[in-house]
Amino acid sequence: MKSYLLYGLLVMTVLALCSGCGPNLPEGVEEAYAALPKRLDYNIHVKPVLSDKCFLCHGPDAARRAADLRLDVPGFVDGDEILARIFSDDPDFVMPEAAAKIPLSDHEKAVIAKWIEQGADYADHWAFIPPERPEPPTVAEAEWNDHPIDKFIRRKQQARGFGFAPEADRDLLLRRLSFDLTGLPPTPAEIAAFESDRSADAYEKQVDRLLASPAYGERMATQWMDLARFADTHGYTVDRYRDMSPWRDWVIEKFNENQPYDEFVTWQLAGDLLPNATREQILATGFNRLHPQNLEGGIIEEEFRSAYVADRADVLGTGLLGLTLSCAKCHDHKFDPISQRNYYEFYSFFNNVDEAGLIPWDGATPPPRLDLPTERQDSIITFLREMEKKQEAGLVAVTEENKARAEEWINQEGYKKLPRTASLRAHYPLDNNRLINAARPAEKGKMDRKFSQSESPEMTKGHSGNGLLLDGDAWLDLYPVGVYSRDEAFSIEMWTKIPKDLKTGFLFHKGQGTRLHGERGYHLYLDTFGLELLMAHVNPGNSIVEFAETDVPRDEWIHLAVTYDGSSKASGYRLYMNGKELPTDVRTDDLTRDIIFHNMTDVIYKDVIEPGLQIGARWRGKGVKGTVVDEIKVYSRALSALEVMRSGNPEEARRLLAKGAAELSSSEKDLLRQYYFMVTLPAYQIAYKDLMATRSRLVDSMEQVKEIMVMREMKTPRQSHILDRGLYDSPTEPVETRTPDWLAPMPEGAPANRLGLAQWLFQPEHPLTARVAVNRYWLQLFGRGLVRTAEDFGNQGELPTHPELLDWLATEYISNGWDTKALLKTIVMSRTYRMSSKPVSEEQRLADVDNVWLARGPSGRLGAEMIRDNALAASGLLNDKIGGKSVKPYQPEGLWKMNNAVYEQDEGDELYRRSLYVFWKRTVPHPTLATFDVPNRNECTVRRQETNTPLQALVLMNDPAFVEAARILGSRITKAQNRDEAIREVFTYLSGRPPGEEEINLLRQLRKQEVDVFSDHPAKADGWLSAGYTRADPTLDPIEVAADAVLASVIINSDAVITKR
Repeated sequence: MKSYLLYGLLVMTVLALCSGCGPNLPEGVEEAYAALPKRLDYNIHVKPVLSDKCFLCHGPDAARRAADLRLDVPGFVDGDEILARIFSDDPDFVMPEAAAKIPLSDHEKAVIAKWIEQGADYADHWAFIPPERPEPPTVAEAEWNDHPIDKFIRRKQQARGFGFAPEADRDLLLRRLSFDLTGLPPTPAEIAAFESDRSADAYEKQVDRLLASPAYGERMATQWMDLARFADTHGYTVDRYRDMSPWRDWVIEKFNENQPYDEFVTWQLAGDLLPNATREQILATGFNRLHPQNLEGGIIEEEFRSAYVADRADVLGTGLLGLTLSCAKCHDHKFDPISQRNYYEFYSFFNNVDEAGLIPWDGATPPPRLDLPTERQDSIITFLREMEKKQEAGLVAVTEENKARAEEWINQEGYKKLPRTASLRAHYPLDNNRLINAARPAEKGKMDRKFSQSESPEMTKGHSGNGLLLDGDAWLDLYPVGVYSRDEAFSIEMWTKIPKDLKTGFLFHKGQGTRLHGERGYHLYLDTFGLELLMAHVNPGNSIVEFAETDVPRDEWIHLAVTYDGSSKASGYRLYMNGKELPTDVRTDDLTRDIIFHNMTDVIYKDVIEPGLQIGARWRGKGVKGTVVDEIKVYSRALSALEVMRSGNPEEARRLLAKGAAELSSSEKDLLRQYYFMVTLPAYQIAYKDLMATRSRLVDSMEQVKEIMVMREMKTPRQSHILDRGLYDSPTEPVETRTPDWLAPMPEGAPANRLGLAQWLFQPEHPLTARVAVNRYWLQLFGRGLVRTAEDFGNQGELPTHPELLDWLATEYISNGWDTKALLKTIVMSRTYRMSSKPVSEEQRLADVDNVWLARGPSGRLGAEMIRDNALAASGLLNDKIGGKSVKPYQPEGLWKMNNAVYEQDEGDELYRRSLYVFWKRTVPHPTLATFDVPNRNECTVRRQETNTPLQALVLMNDPAFVEAARILGSRITKAQNRDEAIREVFTYLSGRPPGEEEINLLRQLRKQEVDVFSDHPAKADGWLSAGYTRADPTLDPIEVAADAVLASVIINSDAVITKR
């Protein structure tokens, strides 16, 4: 009762207070109220308060919503109730509730009170409204009216009474521009040329030169690699190597070509879905496969497959939409109008890929994949494929040309004197408790079980004599029998008796753990509804999978046989039961890589991976407990159907062979013809041998071709569902592949796939795509985006500091055909960009410490890659080769031991490649770059954090790359006749400006001190002289070189060098 009385009293009190426009509000609230603008803007003033303090319980998330009250949409506001709650002193009544520990400040209470007083008007979130091109304002100073960007910037400065800085000195301006556009410093000669060029377009010429530089593509790719989460390893605990460098090379190339941004992104999202997609367009889709992937045995595959799909959706959200999309994975978004259904509708775009959650342990490329042959390899492979087709046609021609001979052979009843089946590689009769190969007695099989010291065979009554009883865990290992490349023909047959209650299990296989190696090899698997026949390099994706739906008899002896002709095609991979070929449903027919391991050694277990034929259980797979096998035979060729019949149904074969030619049926004659051609006809044997030789060369050639992970749609779309709490094993309602209408409608006629998603992103009316992109470029140049939270344009993100400028840039980008170089040129040509970073006054600096209003030029620490590349460039060590595999420069020993891996440092020029090529191991990133805030790239990053720690100075003093660079720079000083001039040159190259006299004096003093130190302790110079791959000049005084190296090291470590001004 007390609360209700209090509520009524509060309502009347607050209404009375507000009706007087605030003069009788609590003192702190009254002051805040008076400072508010005459008219509040909902997006600027009100929504940030509601989003921070109210939406958690009264926002978009229906599951979390309290009291059925929404404050994120119009129509729900009860002003009396809200005012009573926010001004209450009762902990049981006040809102936000005391337990939330997010009380409203006086300013926030004033905002809500005035908003309600003014009618509690709502507006759509600014970022969800399509940008309209604003007219640049006119400002008082004429020099600020020449460029649209400057007009927007200067108006904001004037509103705050700010002056503006003059243009930066030319040397520092060129250094800023060079790092921003190429990631590299200008050379002293380039600085001198710019300083001496007094033409009106001198600066513009420098802009054009840098945008045309090949280094531009590398600079732009560095930022995109963060967004795309590029790394050289798969991640997770084992964190094995993968090579996605061809995708990085493609990105560099496309930035240099200035591919329009809409096309650049479309190719990466959906290049494989473009009409007549080229290899290059498919390669671009590697973007979607750059996420971490797991190869650890024992994981639940669907859990990780689902995580990979979610990662792609999250990159779309963070990188391209600027939304915290992942916050809606487990429930409706707490702050933005993104429902959980919206999330899984986005998820569905990326869920139609035939991929595995567990990728191969052996380093095979996880499908879908794309071959990337060199020009020479492509020519050879094309030639061999054409030859293979001709020889296949030739084989058919041989049969056509010899039909009469076949008929003659049949009519003369040549089939009644058939020889024993040839090419027997192995025969295991399994008699006398022995596992000996009767065809080669020196070869013995053995019973095996992973990590078991010894296993003994258990014999029982077989089909003929004894048979082997399988216990479901151990297997009969017949290595080296059964090791065949995909171009080699073979046949396997055996008798088996399957117990009545056994439903599934491996009958035989050639492979390691069931999924650990992507099922590389082949197998025959007993399924509830029939038999599965597989041959794979990696499954799914690079394999042949066939299924024979049939009743497999139980508790009786049956004969099973598999024949393969070396064609890498399902049509050449046949399955027989009791001498009769079984029809199969071909589920996959895309085998393009080998099915053996080529003597690969496991990097952890140190043993050879290659298994032979194994009968029964498979490691980490289900065996066939209680099954008996007998008379196992392996042939090094494909048997004909008649030969299989002779083994699998000898009575039927004897009946057939006893018939006279006139008694034979049409199908029986077909069996005999096939046998005649495959076994008897010499011309066929010769043609087939030639064909097999070509296939062998083709297989060998394909094994040398680089391949890369890409995207490929499944033929039958996978149905996506909302996952309860985001759990992979808790699907609920099915969802369609679609985009949210509240953000932008899908273009008419757009397909419901990734290509349609890309079309949706780049329709001119889309409110986010262009804004997010131009903001990211602004961040790249100024160190801070117009929206500081570049990854979040939603309700919890910060408001744009210059919303009209953001929209002008976005519409300019769209109207110019998404021309990125033109956009960057527009920005860097502005007076805003070219200003000195020195503040006009200390008072103005303190009023805008973060330079939000841009009254001075951009300033900030160089990125990690720039710091290292700057030292390499100045010392002359930098290798400017573009593209190729990642490199391994200096790194402390032992860091990779945690993954049982060894870091093999490169040698020579590879040590000095640009830093974007440095090998990036997700669990152990390169320590120098990581110390300077390169993200681990486990997830999409569009805004790097910027730290300032003592470790950074230690890295610059101790990393061999910087020590080596310092020694080389120091050697220049030692060699110079004019030492002060040499010091100036080193300082200028590293910092972009000449040192002041005070700096020169300090460096002179330092050098003298270091000469004294090394003279007293010559051994201390050894570290400086021996650092790095290059050798110190033996003709120079080591004391002088070491002292000058310290001098250069101090310069490298200075604020002037590691800071962009």
